[in-house]
Amino acid sequence: MRPISVLIVMGPIAQGGAEWQLLELLRRLDRSRFRPVLASIEFGSYANLRITEGDAHIRDQFASLEVPQYHIKGYGRNDPANLFELVRVILREHIDVIHTNLYAGETWGRAAAILTHRPVVTHKRGMPFKSRRVRNVFVDWLLNALTERIITVNESVRDELLRFQPLPPGKFSVIYPGIEPSSWCRASDEEVADFRRELGLECGPVISTVGRLRPIKGHRYLIEAMPGILERVLGARLLVVGHGELAEALRALAQRLGVERKVLFLGSRSDVRLVLSASDVFVLPSLSEASPVALIEAAFVGVASVATRVGGIPEIVRDGETGVLVPARDVSALAAAITDLLQRPDRRAAMAEHSVRWARKSFDIERNVRLIEGEYLRALEHR
Repeated sequence: MRPISVLIVMGPIAQGGAEWQLLELLRRLDRSRFRPVLASIEFGSYANLRITEGDAHIRDQFASLEVPQYHIKGYGRNDPANLFELVRVILREHIDVIHTNLYAGETWGRAAAILTHRPVVTHKRGMPFKSRRVRNVFVDWLLNALTERIITVNESVRDELLRFQPLPPGKFSVIYPGIEPSSWCRASDEEVADFRRELGLECGPVISTVGRLRPIKGHRYLIEAMPGILERVLGARLLVVGHGELAEALRALAQRLGVERKVLFLGSRSDVRLVLSASDVFVLPSLSEASPVALIEAAFVGVASVATRVGGIPEIVRDGETGVLVPARDVSALAAAITDLLQRPDRRAAMAEHSVRWARKSFDIERNVRLIEGEYLRALEHR
């Protein structure tokens, strides 16, 4: 019996948590049971996007995969050519089930599945269609109604979808993002000491944050919290890992607040595990999130986190046990929570220990890939 052919449809390949999750899925699918094929859709409007070092790195990783790959480029967001290209892939590769991801993949991938009478699993990593536009709401509801299985990355997204659209609860499964535990164990003391020495961090506690530098990630509130933190913890330093449109604005903000020497902008890094290992507190001050992988990585490494109480974050950070949750945009609460953890090493250590146990129980990539494979089978049985 031949393996089940699965077409994984996504948007453009770029640096991001969802994209890394899909890369790991493609690497780990059981080849004795499943034959993966990849299709990425890059709208014509994306042509002028700046390709950063992080984007180039993940594109190289995808290119190295030994799976058939199709890159659909140059068409407009609403151009039916996207649909026709996907239909050709489905027929050429004798696809049995389709797994759709992100805006481009969800929209055109599901339309192609319907047109070719293939069962479809869609992966909701957020609420991309939650808008006031009646057309968007109707299209998403119609596609959801015609989708065999819907995976959500946490209970928050599932519950919000069920409130927002009248769908049967049995259509949904919650599967958290996963990472490879062995790749995110804590670095050795010697590695950490060398890293700190390299950046001039031998003395004083280290705060870190990882993510694209864009408004939704809330970096400005963390930088605005730094003066208050430094009043009580004089030697504290903040490491900002990531790139994005707000890089210059955030540097300027740090300078205006007089903390530019205490905030290090490191850009994209391939050694995030080492950054986390050298950190005393990890912070994610986002205004909106689904299931941020950076928090999961911090948990595996064993770092206490301070994060905002939004979206699916409370399902990753257990308030008072593996970290501390604060309201979004609340600079005072953010500064107080970070300062408290920096001044209480015993509490920090206990949270770090709990976070590792929680991460291994809930966010192991192998377990989660097996669950996704199960969704493919359920979609096929349903059809």
